Amino acid sequence: MKAESLMPFRGCIARLSLAGWSLLLMAGVAQAAGLESLDQAVRRARGLESLQAIAGTSDAAATAQLAERIERENGALGSFAVDFVMGEIWGREQLSRRDRNLVVLAILGAIHQTNQLAYYVPGGIHNGLTPTEIREIYVHLAGYAGFPRALDAMAETNRLLASMGHAVPAEGLPPAERLSGVERRERSIAVMKKLSGQESADAGKLLEGIAGKLGPLAEAGVDFAFGEIWARPQLSRRDRSLLVVSVLAALGRADELDIHVPAALRHGVTKTELEEVMLTVFAYAGAPLAVEGIRKVIQHTGEVAG
Repeated sequence: MKAESLMPFRGCIARLSLAGWSLLLMAGVAQAAGLESLDQAVRRARGLESLQAIAGTSDAAATAQLAERIERENGALGSFAVDFVMGEIWGREQLSRRDRNLVVLAILGAIHQTNQLAYYVPGGIHNGLTPTEIREIYVHLAGYAGFPRALDAMAETNRLLASMGHAVPAEGLPPAERLSGVERRERSIAVMKKLSGQESADAGKLLEGIAGKLGPLAEAGVDFAFGEIWARPQLSRRDRSLLVVSVLAALGRADELDIHVPAALRHGVTKTELEEVMLTVFAYAGAPLAVEGIRKVIQHTGEVAG
């Protein structure tokens, strides 16, 4: 094609928004990652299957009625919620339903959408998360999205879990361990060495490097985030990495993904699973943020997994 024949298209290309380019990039990523182009009937069937799993029911008729209500009350938005979110995203097998539910709970807490927890806290139980693990998501969230959002999400989670027979016991939930300063620092160093890939590093030099970059924030990051939150046994390190990558992507913190995408790989999260996190971010936090996240996954892992 001659150069002059491209002239009518150049204005259109120049006017493509960031969101437009984001959608084009996500389309390419989705194709490379195996996101099929499915007929609507297939998307709906997969969506109903995912809804059944989240609702924890074998009643196909009741699930179909729920999907019809979502569509009736929300129109095209409801159609897309069932067919795209439930059918095309949740219907994928590259990330287990348990892990995808963990990712969604983390995202909803990070963007302060606690009303949506009514679906996904019960869904977490039905998809294999324990009440302790669900509550621990919001303990960890405090370090990455702030205490107000974490406390709001915990309050709603406790209400929903109580309705399912998992209420906070009369004596209360277990408090954090009472750690000495030495214990806290020892735990933080162990976490940092694994997270950073510097397991043979000198602890003193590792701490000096962080302090030089973060100033007074270093002690909070080292002793609280790593020594207290990351060191807790209620979620595995792999789960915590899935959670943190999801939250950072949903909050648009691509710079922090430069630390936590490699850390996730060290903790056993695969390239394919990281791609699935970003597809999930697409549905729950939007395409532009998902694009920023997938760029970091590609940057740190190479080409998109097939």
